[in-house]
Amino acid sequence: MKAAVYYKNSDIRTEDVEDPTVGPGEIKVRIMACGVCGSDVMEWYRIKRAGRPGGIGAFGHECTGIIAETGSNVDPKWKVGDRVVVTHHVPCNTCNACIRGHTTACDTLQKTKFKNAYGAFAEYVVLPAINVDRGMLRLPGSVSFDAGTFVEPLGCVVRGQQLAPTSDGRSILIIGAGITGLLHVQAARLNGAGFIAVSNPSPDRLKAARKFGADATISATEDVPGRFKELNGGRGADTVIMTAPVPVCVKQSLDAVGPGGTILFFAPTNPEIQSEINLWSLWQKEVTITHSYAADLHNLTTALKWIQYDRINVADMITHVFPLKETAEGFLLTARHQDGSLKVIIHPQE
Repeated sequence: MKAAVYYKNSDIRTEDVEDPTVGPGEIKVRIMACGVCGSDVMEWYRIKRAGRPGGIGAFGHECTGIIAETGSNVDPKWKVGDRVVVTHHVPCNTCNACIRGHTTACDTLQKTKFKNAYGAFAEYVVLPAINVDRGMLRLPGSVSFDAGTFVEPLGCVVRGQQLAPTSDGRSILIIGAGITGLLHVQAARLNGAGFIAVSNPSPDRLKAARKFGADATISATEDVPGRFKELNGGRGADTVIMTAPVPVCVKQSLDAVGPGGTILFFAPTNPEIQSEINLWSLWQKEVTITHSYAADLHNLTTALKWIQYDRINVADMITHVFPLKETAEGFLLTARHQDGSLKVIIHPQE
């Protein structure tokens, strides 16, 4: 089969790779659409094992497709031809983290992936039996393959806002207006937020934030915490959601949160970066700091329902669609957004 193979963000090659076989309990999916995630273009993360089979982990994971083949002992509810959303990470459901409700901190979830080496920027993926059991959803006929690729990123947003509440009219500052930032805007409105502001350096992205429901936007070139407080009646944010993985945004988050507030560090900085935290200030203000990684089947199911019933507008976020051979162009648009780019979708069958 053909797959996009990663060497670096500007060097992604369409190559002939081994067509994965289907074993007992496994399902082969013909990939129809796969979104380019911000994590896909974190070059510092991917470059270390670029070009090696299995070395790029979840390279292409926001995917939808059609069941092409089922192995022996697969639950008969799954049939060849079914439209599905699939996920690469699934929990064990039995470890201490899972039992306490932290399924995405599960060691199994962080190690699971598609059976084949090259992820879903490929014509096919094979789901291991554990993924078939707890990592696949039926895609309703009313939801396009492209729209279905948002189930995974939106599921992550759903989980994040369970840990950092946006309900009850809370004031919200979202730092970063990429796809996850814009999904957080819509989810916060749906969850019952009050005032919502978004910061970003790009005027185009700030315009998009307004389009998708932000009450105010703040240029990242300004004093973001100070400007937010001006817009929010002199008060800090009840909830800050940081989606931009750069050190200055960590400081902005700490400075912008109000007494009794919550900071959600939704996106990580490079692991080599250390951020200073003034514990005295956080202690005095009783600030909660939390994090959110990935999504489980519950979160993904919620996300799919929100998309299916038009609670979240994902269709207008899709700005570029490319065939598999143009994956590199899609990556560059995601890494260095331009020409109004928001969400890039790859069609591996084209």
